[in-house]
Amino acid sequence: MANSPTSEPKMNDAGTSASSSDLEAEVSRLRADLSALTKQLSSAGSHSYDAARAAAQQGVDRLRSNAQVLEDQVVERVHEKPLQALAIAAAAGYFLALLNRR
Repeated sequence: MANSPTSEPKMNDAGTSASSSDLEAEVSRLRADLSALTKQLSSAGSHSYDAARAAAQQGVDRLRSNAQVLEDQVVERVHEKPLQALAIAAAAGYFLALLNRR
């Protein structure tokens, strides 16, 4: 692999390393590779962010739907048995007051 970064520099007849134009070409190639890699990582990160955001939005929508169903059930029960709902609320308030005093 003559173009790999781990290979030794080419020596010319005078024993000096490869010409500056060869080094400049290698640096240009490395810059292009780095630029392409940066674009790929950015694209992958953007895609991951969009997927996570969509999944989170679906979760929020599902939670809102479930909360609405629970709220409707509670309202229905309170309309069916208002005295029982009042007694439960009073007991819960009393219990919370006992816990709060300690």
